[in-house]
Parts: sequence; structure tokens; C-alpha cells
Amino acid sequence: MLYCIVTMEGRLLGVDFGLKRIGLAVCDDAHILATPLPVYHTKSMRNSIDRVAAVARESEARGIVVGLPLNLDGSESVQSGRARAFARNVQKVTGLPVELFDERLTTVEADELLREAGVTKAAERALLVDSMAAKVILQSYIDNNKNR
Repeated sequence: MLYCIVTMEGRLLGVDFGLKRIGLAVCDDAHILATPLPVYHTKSMRNSIDRVAAVARESEARGIVVGLPLNLDGSESVQSGRARAFARNVQKVTGLPVELFDERLTTVEADELLREAGVTKAAERALLVDSMAAKVILQSYIDNNKNR
């Protein structure tokens, strides 16, 4: 499932997959800046796949980057397998290239970015952290692949 979709022209959709919420972000056509989108509260795996497909269509995404949750030592977990299955199904439904990207510590970074932006209440950050994590995943993917 490795496509190096960053070399493609057009927008990319970033996804922070979760069983309760899915964070989403989109970047500009030039792959310079990722922007968070509203979080999606999941109802089922199928519903989540359909929602990501709809957002990909609406944003005219040419590829999708799904965060791969790895343990700190780089090993995979149960959630890694779920993210892989989700990514495979999103690819089948959308027909778009989908790439998995290491998302270790992105939620921690997203929470810190929200604190720096003045979102001091934990409850408010909890509502935004998944979309901010999707932004961090997508921005990191773009930045790490600029020289490809």
C-alpha cells in the first residue's frame, strides 16, 4: 500500500482513525499546509469508511494518508491492524491511493499545539485533538516526503 502519494498533484486527506472518533485534515494542492477539518464521531466501521470517502470527494482529494498507530518501540498493536483494515477498505471504496504513515506521539503533539493556541480547558481540547492529530499526521507526511 505504499504509493508515495505526496508526488501526486492535488489535495491529500489526512485521517486519524479511531473507534470512537476520526480526525480529518486536508492539505492544499501544492502540499504545503495541512488544515484540520471537523472531527467525525463514528457509528460503525462501514459508516466511518463512507464518511471518509464522502470527505475525500468533497475536498477533491487525490490521495489519503491514514495514521498508523505503532507502539513506541515501532511494533504493531491491535489498533495497528484495525487501521490497516480501515485503510484497505477506504482504498477499495474510494479508488484513491491510500498510504499509511507512522502516527506515534501525534496526539501528544496535537494536544500541545492546542494548548499553545490558547485552548486551555481539557474538555475543549478533547473535542479538537483528533482533527489536530490528523493535521499533524498529514503535515508530517508532507514534510517528510518533500524531497522524494
